[in-house]
Amino acid sequence: MRAMSGWDETPYELERSRCVHGYTTDAIEERFQKFDGAAVRELRSFPCLFTYESGVTDPARVGWITGIRTRANSLVIEYKFEELVPPIPATEITKLMNALDIGKMEIYRTHWAVKDVDLFPVLIQAGLIGAGAISLQPPGREARMLGPHMANMVVSPKVFRIPTNYPDLNLVSVMMPFGPEFNDVYASIIASCDALNLTCQRADKVWEHSEVIQDVFSLIFRSRFVVCDFTGQNPNVFYEAGVAHTLGRPVIPISQNKSDVPFDLQHHRYVRYLANAEGLKELTGTVTGRLRTLLDE
Repeated sequence: MRAMSGWDETPYELERSRCVHGYTTDAIEERFQKFDGAAVRELRSFPCLFTYESGVTDPARVGWITGIRTRANSLVIEYKFEELVPPIPATEITKLMNALDIGKMEIYRTHWAVKDVDLFPVLIQAGLIGAGAISLQPPGREARMLGPHMANMVVSPKVFRIPTNYPDLNLVSVMMPFGPEFNDVYASIIASCDALNLTCQRADKVWEHSEVIQDVFSLIFRSRFVVCDFTGQNPNVFYEAGVAHTLGRPVIPISQNKSDVPFDLQHHRYVRYLANAEGLKELTGTVTGRLRTLLDE
């Protein structure tokens, strides 16, 4: 929510034409435009960023909508700041405009927009708040980064330590054999990620823990998507795919040979590719398309 001034926890009145309109997608606008009981209850469950128009250097605050009163041509919005989240400098919000889906013209207009963005993970990834802040969200929403189907599922591994950081919304991890014959395959996947401004990382490029398997688990945990190459029936890749599936990470299976895809996964679609120049170029295009679809979802 953006204003010229005045975020002091007193009720804020805003024209209805400036509320969840103009800088909100049509689907989200249609969902909330009536501001009825159901809409208000859902809006109250979302963390809200209270910031200012361009030129105002006051820090932004994170908080919650506590109530909405409707008038003929305006809304009176009641809100409170989240005391456990410190003020955020305006310069930091400017750096995060893309991650927060804030358009260049939005900063010049007082308005309230609803974005399809998880605010806390973005702020955590930027180092502006601690990872524990995710627990401030209402029950169920704090589990969204693990997948909505896991909201009531307890994941308590015995052989891994659960990382304290949260998934990177731009990270794609690659699980594949490490032989030199796969270097060009890895380069093709990197090209797919570069096309979408995503970061690509392979497990052998990580050394954060003394145990290799902990590095692998942490990488999968931090990833938004996972690419698994089953070529050669590498048992490590099979194991890593299982970890990714358990954590709810979308997996993109690829393989040079149909027979290398595990029996338990043959009912899922996978990308078959040829390890030559033409085949790897096609692989880049196919993986890019699949990643774009997953991002849209």
